[in-house]
Amino acid sequence: MGKNQSMNDVMERCRIKIWNAAEDEVISTRIAPFGYTAEKMDSLKNLYNETEALFAKQKQETGEWRNASDAFSEAKEKARGDFKALRNKLKFFYPSTSHEATKLELYRDDFSRYADFVSGAKYFYQTLLKNAEVISRLLPFGYTVESISSLAEDINSLDGLKEVRERESGDAQVATQERNTKLDELEEACNELTRLAKLIFEDDEAQYLEKLGILVRS
Repeated sequence: MGKNQSMNDVMERCRIKIWNAAEDEVISTRIAPFGYTAEKMDSLKNLYNETEALFAKQKQETGEWRNASDAFSEAKEKARGDFKALRNKLKFFYPSTSHEATKLELYRDDFSRYADFVSGAKYFYQTLLKNAEVISRLLPFGYTVESISSLAEDINSLDGLKEVRERESGDAQVATQERNTKLDELEEACNELTRLAKLIFEDDEAQYLEKLGILVRS
């Protein structure tokens, strides 16, 4: 595929070349002695259709990966925001030297990495939910055992969302490789047909090349 060609451009050129070569009576008759029989042209059409199907599959898999990636990112950012907000409110009641702050790791700040954040947040919520007295301090802010449990569940769900994202990423990569491999096969088959057509249709018959989408220099 040329540097300035998109994959869609390649597909369109191949479609024009294959179908016009198969359906134009003059072209099909002239290329048949070189092995491009009706059966051969049908196989090229099938190759095109297979490639087109892989384009659709790749698009679908990529879309699913993007959706999974967005879902994970949004859930992660929300969970981080909720975690930070709740801890900040608790810091209002508990200075860094207090027993509660130490137990809840309120002033720990090494949560930039995903794994550290999830591990720290799980410990925080588990510890907090065991301490009714601390939770009671949060009631004026609108927090309840139920709402804190819901926030804890949000953390627990992150790993699953991340797994889905990674799985969809792998599926998208496989689909992309399958599409690219099949497109290379299709393009090479069409390039071979182009080379043959240029040898058959020369000079005053160059108009047949135009039917195949092959540019002819004037």
